[in-house]
This record gives sequence, C-alpha cells and structure tokens, in this order.
Amino acid sequence: MLDQLTIGGWVVVGEHCSVRRAALHCDDYLTYVFENGGTELDFAIAPAVLRRMVELSEARPSGDESSD
Repeated sequence: MLDQLTIGGWVVVGEHCSVRRAALHCDDYLTYVFENGGTELDFAIAPAVLRRMVELSEARPSGDESSD
C-alpha cells in the first residue's frame, strides 16, 4: 500500500512536457510518466484526487488558500 502523501522535492511540469500513462502495481492509482530530455518523473495519483484537482482548476478562486 502506498502512503497518503510522499514528497521528494519540487516538480514543475510545463505544457510541452511529454506525458504518458504507465502501469502501476496498485490498481487503485492512475500513473503518469512525465519526460523531457532524458529526465523522467513517475506520478501516481488516486482518481478521486485527480477529479478534485480538475474541479479546483475550473472553480473561481475564492481567496482561500486552504485545500481539501
């Protein structure tokens, strides 16, 4: 089982970065591989969190910096 949140450092993914889906041993997570010039980052996320991120990106900013 994966931890709820594991952090190893900052990552910035620009719009021109290559991204593809990847298989992960835990079926409960979506896994994406971001690649740019030989640098790769595997990113695993629960589907509910990804949906929440999309909802937040579409919502009007409320000035509240807190997160769910």
